[in-house]
Amino acid sequence: MNTVRVSLTLPCLIALLWAACATAAPSFRSDKNYPNLGLRLRVLGNSQPEPLASCKTYTYTVTRNGESSKCDLFDPRELWYATQHAGQWRDADGNVMILGRATQQLPEVPRTAGEHVSREDFDRAAAAPETAFDPASADSLTRWIAAFAASPAGAPEPLRTLPFNLAAALFVPVEAPGTVLYAFRVKTRSANGQSAPSDWFVVQVNIADGTLKSKVRKDLETQFLANVAAVPQTGAGAAASGAQPKPLTATSGGLNAPARIPDHPSRTAARKSIANMRDWWFAETPDYIFLSNIRSATGKSLVRELQSSMPALRTAFTQLIPPFDTSTDVSVVRIFEDPEAYRQYVGKEIEWSVGVWASMRRELVILSQGRDQEKTLEIIRHEGFHQYLFYATAMLENAMWFNEGHACFFEAAEVDGRGRVSLPESARAAHLLDNLDAAASLIPTLLHAGRDAFYGGSDKQRHLNYTTAWALVYFLRKGAPAEKLSAYGGVIDTYLRTLAATRDCRAATTAAFEGVELARLQEDFTDFWKKGRNAARRYDPLAAR
Repeated sequence: MNTVRVSLTLPCLIALLWAACATAAPSFRSDKNYPNLGLRLRVLGNSQPEPLASCKTYTYTVTRNGESSKCDLFDPRELWYATQHAGQWRDADGNVMILGRATQQLPEVPRTAGEHVSREDFDRAAAAPETAFDPASADSLTRWIAAFAASPAGAPEPLRTLPFNLAAALFVPVEAPGTVLYAFRVKTRSANGQSAPSDWFVVQVNIADGTLKSKVRKDLETQFLANVAAVPQTGAGAAASGAQPKPLTATSGGLNAPARIPDHPSRTAARKSIANMRDWWFAETPDYIFLSNIRSATGKSLVRELQSSMPALRTAFTQLIPPFDTSTDVSVVRIFEDPEAYRQYVGKEIEWSVGVWASMRRELVILSQGRDQEKTLEIIRHEGFHQYLFYATAMLENAMWFNEGHACFFEAAEVDGRGRVSLPESARAAHLLDNLDAAASLIPTLLHAGRDAFYGGSDKQRHLNYTTAWALVYFLRKGAPAEKLSAYGGVIDTYLRTLAATRDCRAATTAAFEGVELARLQEDFTDFWKKGRNAARRYDPLAAR
């Protein structure tokens, strides 16, 4: 039998020991107060707060008496989980700590369509007596934990030694692999000096770095549970919701009076999604709520600009593309400062992006471009048009040339101090002029390109698709009327009118360009971009409305 001996130098040994310690996460080190929850606790070491993603929206088409309409339905567990979720943190190794607050059982909701329900049906079911949570019942707690962790839960096990600061503490085994969960109640003191237990909270750790469950259990008991304690609870309604984030206000061009901000479930959910997250703030207008963790003067400057420019830009959207009906929804805009947090939130499929209108979650998600505020605003204007068009055209699919062309058209918009919007050429003009013949040749194909064709192919082709769509919309909106090319005067209005009537963007495009000779369009398009731009620069399509 051969024996292999390995000798390690002292530096190598130190490096190995350091690596072992570095992967010893998760740990819980620094005490922080969360007065909205009434708790002082230690969050996951070296972690960042992570907002809870907005609930997914499932849009169904309902037909009654030959009339079709769309309705939004939801996963009832997602709606419920958002009311019980109190905070979430993720470290660099992917470990996640989730804090929950047990105030209500998962309601049984009559299904509207498959597994999805309307928000109204959910609210009615949630108000029923049988959804009440009984803090004195072990069965009630176990049932709540199974729903919260989305995993069968075993019988709770009391801690051998209960820390003085706690009224109760239980280890609750769950079947989900890599998950450790404890339930606890802290000792609180009422105004008259009497001691009483708090609501039940749970701390759930999802292990991602291979740390043994036994070590996580030990650290949770000695570092987290031994130090969690009650602090005075603040915030109107905090006891019921556990979430009252503070708005970031601006001194000029800023926040409307609170009475003028309409209430809406999406607005309430957006505020709650950043509750108990110290670095996050929100700001509002009647049509928007902006959420961000951009700190210091940069964040304040951005929110002032958004609060003054986005309402004006929305007015411009409505002038050029009037909404099909009067129903409205609040526009949620979430802006991340950290690229990794942005990628984690939007998911692997689009982690390459810097901004996206996530229609299923009904929110605009943006990655800040740091000190280049104008670039951040350009992304918001572009994606913000997608957000507007989704609601304005009753959630119907729009042709790619129309949707992306207008988003690029508005991304260059300028808003002056009086709220007046101008729509100049964008920087895309240089790319267009370098590829003018190719862009003109692409128009017939682009008009009928679906999502896969528009976004697919090489980066070079995708870049040309965007540029051509922008140039075509600019030509139709500014070039054709400035040059008095009447053959194209009704294209956009016909597209929108046909889309509203047929609910089919392909039929709308066909109707819009019916009677337009494409070869002549390509020729006029090319001539305009070669020599007709000065008149178009002076033409204001908003003033013409």
